[in-house]
Amino acid sequence: MREQAALGAVDKARKITFSLLVLEGAFGGFYITASRSITPIFLITYGFTLSDLLTLNTFAGFASLSMVYVLYRYFKPKGVKVELAAALLIERTFWFLIPWFVNERPLITLIYAIAVAFPLFPSTLINLISLAYFGEEEYRKLVSYRIIASSVASISAQILLVLTLFVGKGFWKFAMLYTIAFLVGLVSVAIALLIPVVEISLNALIATKIEEEAEIKASTMYLLQVLLLASTNLLGIAWIPRLMIDFNTPDYFAALIGLIQMLSNVFASVFWLRRKTVSHRYAIILLSLTPLMVYFVKEPYLHLGIAVLYSFSLVGTNLYVSAGFAHIVKRLGVIRASTLLSSANALAMILGTTIGNAVSSYRALVFTAASIFSLIGLMIAFTAIPEFAIISPTHTKLYARILHALSITSYNYVMFSIIETAKTALKLIGLTITIIILFIIYRMLYYMTMLVGGGK
Repeated sequence: MREQAALGAVDKARKITFSLLVLEGAFGGFYITASRSITPIFLITYGFTLSDLLTLNTFAGFASLSMVYVLYRYFKPKGVKVELAAALLIERTFWFLIPWFVNERPLITLIYAIAVAFPLFPSTLINLISLAYFGEEEYRKLVSYRIIASSVASISAQILLVLTLFVGKGFWKFAMLYTIAFLVGLVSVAIALLIPVVEISLNALIATKIEEEAEIKASTMYLLQVLLLASTNLLGIAWIPRLMIDFNTPDYFAALIGLIQMLSNVFASVFWLRRKTVSHRYAIILLSLTPLMVYFVKEPYLHLGIAVLYSFSLVGTNLYVSAGFAHIVKRLGVIRASTLLSSANALAMILGTTIGNAVSSYRALVFTAASIFSLIGLMIAFTAIPEFAIISPTHTKLYARILHALSITSYNYVMFSIIETAKTALKLIGLTITIIILFIIYRMLYYMTMLVGGGK
């Protein structure tokens, strides 16, 4: 009886956790859309160019890699939901600071880098909870439901963005949007504290012996994810300057592109959830063509149609990658799988923005680079991933092993770079904070001297 009661309590806790994670996806989706979507529009409005945005995101990418190293090396989950709530609160605070320091380029670079890097912490924790508590099918369903909930909430956020940008004036329309995003984001903090998760045992999340097959599959999936994310990150950064700078469209039109994507995400999630895994290859093909369409189509209103195609391709690709990691998570270890999922975006950001920045003087090459990243990912999918492969299983395993061997070499180099970058980044952050404190003290002394002098 006690065992049945215990199992019933665990099952109930899992159902509540599932519902709360979906609910967090909704409020998080609103917050992310309202804060992330408005930021490039806001920065371009206040004088940032495509090269500036790429540079900003390159610094953010290195900060994210430093965060990944710290999480992987030192993080030991204890009070998971309290840690999640604290991480969400810190993340939302830094995004809220962006509009108030837009004219201070060095400071805004630091704030933006922390704002982009810190979400890796709550993202890792959410992945940790999800992967530890739910099986492959449940995890895939959870990801789909969170996408749907996030998309529905994001639609209302994007409508708010479009209307506010259309009606509002000057700086304060942006300030209002950031404030609303911050307040809605606090709901996710409260939801995190309500999650009835049992404290996760660290030993239970580490694979005692990782099979070679799982290692090979993980490295192949990781490489595919990094390339696809590099493509989407680069396209996401370059698309808005293409509209606002090259085509001189108003800020609310750039926000309208995001709204179309959010509307499409709802239908795309339902569409791909009902499709077999092999059909997701068409999503990757479509994803590789989107950057070229964005560049060559010069009628702004046709970009609304491109946004629909982009949304369908992106959702289909993301669902496959998530399902691929869920399939091997038990053999790989939840902590390692979770860290891989969270770190891929950081590495992709550096890869995409570094190359994008190098060719930013030639706009066509930026979009071509975004397309090439997806095409390379497509080649990997067709040759090294069994579900997508168009060659024999024997050759698929051979190419997967070759990629795995190359990945190990790259991993050693990247880990060395991460360690040195993390040390340098921490020193620079400490130096910057010291300079800011000294500057504040200097200004206070200056004003006090002026007041005393004025009194005489």
